[in-house]
Order: sequence, then structure tokens, then C-alpha cells
Amino acid sequence: MFFKGIMYIIYMLAVRIKGIKYSYLKKYKGNEAADKFVEEIAMKWSTYTIKTIGIEIEVEGKENIPTEPCVFISNHTSILDIPILFKTISKPIGFIAKKEMLKVPVLGYWLEKAHCVPLDRSNAREAVKSISEGVKNIKEGFSMVIFPEGTRGKRGRVGEFKKGSLKLATRAKALIVPVTIEGANKGFEDERRFKPCKVRVVFGKPINPSELSKEELVELATSIREEIVMNIKENGLNESLDTISGETGISVKNLNRFMGYEEFKNYKKEYEKSLNNGNSKISLN
Repeated sequence: MFFKGIMYIIYMLAVRIKGIKYSYLKKYKGNEAADKFVEEIAMKWSTYTIKTIGIEIEVEGKENIPTEPCVFISNHTSILDIPILFKTISKPIGFIAKKEMLKVPVLGYWLEKAHCVPLDRSNAREAVKSISEGVKNIKEGFSMVIFPEGTRGKRGRVGEFKKGSLKLATRAKALIVPVTIEGANKGFEDERRFKPCKVRVVFGKPINPSELSKEELVELATSIREEIVMNIKENGLNESLDTISGETGISVKNLNRFMGYEEFKNYKKEYEKSLNNGNSKISLN
């Protein structure tokens, strides 16, 4: 991996130098030519990154990706989520990213060119500007990716969505595609070093916010988060939620509070123990 690391640094330096060509295309060929070049750079970079680390990707629901610009709402498991989404979405996209991300050498330069929008959550006025810029990108034909958790989840867990994190999606009146990323945390975050891993990406069916009632819009963030959690196989929830809900009297919505595999295993152990004791009602606390 050390040798691969050296080669990757050299590759990234070469990618940065290609910024000269971007400047030339933008000045003499126009924005369309420059944007196509950025898309090409993003695809090659993501492919090289994924291959270098040794990531195997399984994709489900790719047919759910609309041809028109849309908003992808994804859980955030790792710094590898960005190349994984560039690779699997395979269309022009930008990210709503923390402002610090655009300061990362080389990567920050190209993320900015790829219509990524910096977000400063500590500054309400700047946050409004970021949303407006994201809406503008969508109207100009670029899909946007949002990580509503606002930070990377630990051990692949899905954290709570930040308040107002879906404002871009609802203001743009574009289709919303829920995205589940599973396993990318094992490629870096868990041990803070890059290692080969298997990643599963699931694209849910598009949601049209203009067809939702006021009540459904209020619950939209919760609904999308629940769908993302349910699509994570490792949670062990897919086959068990309905059964446990029926036998314990605990709603599926409340069961979704369990965000990690270890927590679910502990719960299941307690549940099975309660059955042996003749008690079908157990507490979540």
C-alpha cells in the first residue's frame, strides 16, 4: 500500500496540472467544453482511486436515476463516498460540502470546478446563499448531492439529519433520489487507513416533492432516513423489523432508532431472552 500511496500522490499532482487545460478550455472553448472536461477528470479520478484502494462496488437501483437533474440524498460513511458517487451516478453532479472540503489540496480545486457548493452551517446568511447556488446549479443541468447528517457516521451508522438539510431539494422542486452507501467506512474511516473493501450502493425510487402533502413534506427527512437505514443489509433489519414489531408491539418507526449492527444484535438478544421468559413486550431503553 505504501508504493500505491506514492503513485497516488504523483497521480494527484498530474491531475492538478490538468487545471491548466481547464483554464484554456473555459477561456477559449466556453463553459460547456470546460464542464465536460471536469466530468472526464472526475470519472477518471474516481475510477483510479477506487482501483488503487481495491474497492468492489455493488450497485442496486441504478435504473432509478432520472435523466433530468435531481437531488441525491445520501448517508455519509467515509471520505470515499465522493469518488464512489462520482463513479456510480455517472452523470454531472456537484456536492453540498463543508467549506473545509474545498480547501483540500487538488481535490478542493476540482470539486469547486465540478459545481460543488461550500456550506458554512455556522453562518445562516451564507447557508442561504449556498442553497440558492445549489438551486441555480440544478436549473443549469447539474444534479446535486447532499449529506444531510452533516458529518461522517461512525462505523457506518446513519446519524440524524440536520434541521433544514433538505431545503435545497424542496426549493429546487427537483426529483429526490435517496441513496444508501454501505461498507465504505471499512475502506478508511473505521481504522483511519485505506484498505480494500466491498461497498454496496442503493438508489431508491425518485420522490417528487411537488406531489407531497404538507404533512409529507414535514416528514420527508425522516422518511428518507428510514429508507436509507432499511436498505443497509448489515443492520439485519430487512427481514426482522416487521416480525419484531408485530410481536413486541413496538412500531417499525421506533425500531429504526437502532442505527448500528451491534445495537441491533444487543436488542435482538434481549428480545429472544424475553421470549424465553414468556414476555413479548420489552423496552427500548
